[in-house]
Amino acid sequence: MQGTDKHGSRLDDDLKKDTRGGDEAREMLRSEDHRLDVHEPPGFPDELDAERRSQLAASVEPRAFPARPDELLATAEEQHADEWIIEALRSLEDRVYDNVQEVWTALGGPVEEKRA
Repeated sequence: MQGTDKHGSRLDDDLKKDTRGGDEAREMLRSEDHRLDVHEPPGFPDELDAERRSQLAASVEPRAFPARPDELLATAEEQHADEWIIEALRSLEDRVYDNVQEVWTALGGPVEEKRA
C-alpha cells in the first residue's frame, strides 16, 4: 500500500499494521509505537489519540447507541470506516455500549483525567 497525503506518513504506517484480535487491537491503541512524540502527562490523550477517538466517533454515530458490537460494526461499515476501526470493533466484548466513550475505553484508549 502506497502512503498518501490524506493522513501523513506516520498514521498511514499505523493504519497498515495488522490489528486483528481483541488484545492486539487494544494494544495497538496503547502501544508507544503508535503515539506521537508529544510529552503529555500520564492520563492525557495525545494528538494521535484525539485523532483516533474522533475517527471512531465519526464511524459510530450517536444514532447507533445503545448498541452491541455487531450493530456498531454495521454502522462503521456503512460509514466506510478505516480498517483499524473495523478490526477494533470486532474485538469488543459482546455487551451493550451506551456511547462512543464506553467503546473507546473498552478498546484501551486513554481517557483524560480531571485535575484537582
